[in-house]
Amino acid sequence: MLFSHVESVSAGTLAHHILLVEDDTAAADSLKALLEQHGYRVQVAKDGGQAHSAFRMRRPDFVITDLILPGENGFELIDRMKRSDESVPVLVLSAISLEDSRALSERLGADGYLTKPAAPDNLLAEIKEIAQRVWERTHHGGQREEKRIRFNCRCGKKFKVSPVHRGRTLTCPDCGEPLIVPRYE
Repeated sequence: MLFSHVESVSAGTLAHHILLVEDDTAAADSLKALLEQHGYRVQVAKDGGQAHSAFRMRRPDFVITDLILPGENGFELIDRMKRSDESVPVLVLSAISLEDSRALSERLGADGYLTKPAAPDNLLAEIKEIAQRVWERTHHGGQREEKRIRFNCRCGKKFKVSPVHRGRTLTCPDCGEPLIVPRYE
């Protein structure tokens, strides 16, 4: 997707400080260098604990996270961050290319998903697009239906999904039970 100059500039100004959650030092260094070269301030966290500390101490404008992390995995990280502040955009950047991983990331609140290795131009464009989309959603929320649908599985697992999933079937990752997302009208 191409942006007009004005859209690109305004979207780029929405994300200055990026929290990069990546346990692979070489990958983290490479991504940090790329992002800094394009004017972003980048803070690297190597695991969920560091990520939560960084998130609480200095709320980033944008989060990029891997899914496979030591200790708390990326799915748990997304869920906790979005519960804390859903206005911070989260992009998953993972080697996992499974549709189930994409779907679960989205249900937990991730705003985008790219598979490693991501082309630098694609990554930079995705950051700008997601930052703009989340800003519009959080600042013009009354104009759009963006409330999450919350429901529970019989096993007790809690779900929070986007309204676009109404009526769709998903499988509980805890017990394997097929669930239909409520249609709350």
